[in-house]
Amino acid sequence: MFSSASFFRTHLLLIPITLGLMGELSHFSGFDHALEMIFYDTASNSFPAHASAALEMFGHHFAKTAVSMVWLALLVCVLSTYAWPRWRPNWTARRPALWSAFVGMAMGPLIVSALKGMNSYHCPWDLVDFGGGAEFTSSWFVPAAEVGHCFPGGHASSGFCLAALYFLARETDNPRLMRVMLMTTLAVGISFSLIRMVQGAHFLSHNLWSAAICWAAAALAFVPLYVQRQRALVAA
Repeated sequence: MFSSASFFRTHLLLIPITLGLMGELSHFSGFDHALEMIFYDTASNSFPAHASAALEMFGHHFAKTAVSMVWLALLVCVLSTYAWPRWRPNWTARRPALWSAFVGMAMGPLIVSALKGMNSYHCPWDLVDFGGGAEFTSSWFVPAAEVGHCFPGGHASSGFCLAALYFLARETDNPRLMRVMLMTTLAVGISFSLIRMVQGAHFLSHNLWSAAICWAAAALAFVPLYVQRQRALVAA
């Protein structure tokens, strides 16, 4: 178990800042553009995967719904500790952590959704370079008519928000469970990111920023627990 100071430095600062810097590097180095060109077909002037009904249904909508169901299942677990506290005493004992995970899973996607409505970043498929009609712009706090609705990546946030379950697993002091949840978060987040990149919906930098926001948001939801624990140790 990390101390609250170590937790703050690592999960609220180091990891999110590193992911954000990686996003900026991908954008300004031109790697964003070069990577999307792999998925773009110059002959048809489009992203072939964009037309895939199966990928849209299962890789986009169904996958996002599955994560939402996990979030709702987490809420059921929390509420069950009030209705039947003796049914799962270990859940009841960790009720604050369950609430933190529930809130943490929601915070990242909500922040990403809010940011998407504040800037002029467009999706690759909207840009002239990829068969669209829009020129690239990167302005913030623009009028509604100029909003690009694409930065940061929304679908990626649905995957990376599972970081909250990794922090929940840390409360069990079970290293194996922690590794499983960390690998699950990375696998789902990266998969969701790749799906939308293949479809031409997002650049890599969009998804790296989503990962940074979701990680910081999930960690922030658990900060009160770590601060409370630290204060209890000092008081003892």
